[in-house]
Amino acid sequence: MPDSETTVEAGATAPEGLDQRALDSGQLAFQGRMPASSLVEPRDLALAAAAAAGVYDPARDSAEEALERCIIVENLTEVIEKMAIHDEGTHGAAALAEYQDGFFDADGNRVGTVTGSARVLSMAPHMWQYHRSRTEFDGGTFETHGVVDGTAILHGYTQIFQLTGTSGRFSGKVGFMTLTIDDPTQRPPRYRTSFAMA
Repeated sequence: MPDSETTVEAGATAPEGLDQRALDSGQLAFQGRMPASSLVEPRDLALAAAAAAGVYDPARDSAEEALERCIIVENLTEVIEKMAIHDEGTHGAAALAEYQDGFFDADGNRVGTVTGSARVLSMAPHMWQYHRSRTEFDGGTFETHGVVDGTAILHGYTQIFQLTGTSGRFSGKVGFMTLTIDDPTQRPPRYRTSFAMA
C-alpha cells in the first residue's frame, strides 16, 4: 500500500514525471470505461515481437518496415488432445498438468502440435500457472513459457506467452503468443491463438 506521500488525490494534477493517465488508469476499471475484451491485434503482437528482438523502436523506426521482418500467424484454434493432471487429489497449488494440444487453421487443417506442462502456483484469489511447452510446425519449432492467470482465461481475457524459436523458419527469433478461450461449451474447450516472431 503506498504511503500518503506517494498518493495523489482524485482530480489533482499529476506530479512532474508522472503521466496523468497513469494516475487515472486504476479508476477506469471501476468506472466501467475500459473495454471488456482484452484481445491483442496480431499487428500489435508483431510490433511487440520486433521490439523484443531489438529491431523496432516505436519512437524512431517505421512500424511497417518492422512488420516486414516478422512472422505472423493468426486465427489458430488450439484443442486439448491429451492431458494428465498430477495433484494427488488435492486440486490445488503444486498440481502439474502435462498436455498435448493440436493447432488447427481456419479451414480445420491440423498445422501444429504443442507438448507441454503447466504447474499451478496458487489457487486463490486467482489460479496462477507456469507454462512451458514445445510447438512443432512443418516449418520449424519454438518453445513457449510464461506465467498466466488461469482464472482470467476462464473469464474470457487474453493471456500472452513468450516464444523462442528453436529450428527452421523460427530459429533465432523471439516473440509472443496469445491465448483466449474461444468456445467454452466444447469439452474440452477450444482456444483461439495467434503468434508473432521477429
